[in-house]
Amino acid sequence: MEENYLIKKIEELNLEIIDLKESNEYLKGKTVIKFTNLIKKFKFITLFKAINKKIRKRKLKNYIDYEATENDFVTNLDMNNKPKIVIYTCITGGYDKLISPFLKLENIDYVAFSDNKEDKNEDWTIREIPENIKELKNNILINRYLKFHPYELFEKEGYDYAIYIDGNIKVVSDFTDMTYAVNEKTGLAMHRHYLRDDISNEIETCRILKKGNYKKLKEQVNRYKSEGFPDDFGMLECNLIVSNLKNKKGQVLLDNWWEEFKTSESYRDQIALPYVIWKQGYKIEDVGNLGKNIRKNGKLRIILHTND
Repeated sequence: MEENYLIKKIEELNLEIIDLKESNEYLKGKTVIKFTNLIKKFKFITLFKAINKKIRKRKLKNYIDYEATENDFVTNLDMNNKPKIVIYTCITGGYDKLISPFLKLENIDYVAFSDNKEDKNEDWTIREIPENIKELKNNILINRYLKFHPYELFEKEGYDYAIYIDGNIKVVSDFTDMTYAVNEKTGLAMHRHYLRDDISNEIETCRILKKGNYKKLKEQVNRYKSEGFPDDFGMLECNLIVSNLKNKKGQVLLDNWWEEFKTSESYRDQIALPYVIWKQGYKIEDVGNLGKNIRKNGKLRIILHTND
């Protein structure tokens, strides 16, 4: 009971710090992205207003009125019978530096795959990227392969759950209760996208921010729409993925996500995932059940990417 109380207080304090640091910037119309000049910033804000007109008020209200309870997945954890969890990340090309977790617990291990033999961190177990994955010879593909294949990486190591996090996420509190949010229909749990719910809008944002291959993104979305993929199906944040390693449905979804991502050649995994979920007969909420705004999850902190 005492441990639960302390963890809750850590999360509340983290949310207060996030609010002080970020909410004022958001409400003033600023972005967390560092633009190289004012023209890019102006273009982004103009685009933001245009493509989010119908949902902007709703999303902004969610941001302002957010309470910590949104991500309270379980009210009474059994502190003596926790699942065995591995939190893992992948850093290639020096894109990020390992961020030590604020809290370490007996049931959670931390594993980092890195292409830098000099990487050292006492809180993370550093693993070299397997040779067969290095053969992809592309840092984005290498990262995504590791991201989409927790079953291959950890299933035989005795873990119940694997939680992938991007290299710019700092673990602040206990991630255990996120595992209880996993939907057994899909074997996965993620956060909903906090601004957009339509991949057509997302690729226009990518165009302005010069993320991914816009030509390929346009072809990809057009192909999905021609198959009947609906507008406003929903989108997910892809920087944190909880996988139940004993649920093969999650493995199927992730394998299909990898194949669709690789085939599209667009280099934006957020676009492929909603299509894969829809294609397999699921709804976005069958996976997006960790909350509406990962940036306001008291269990973690998102740090700007090293190269942003």
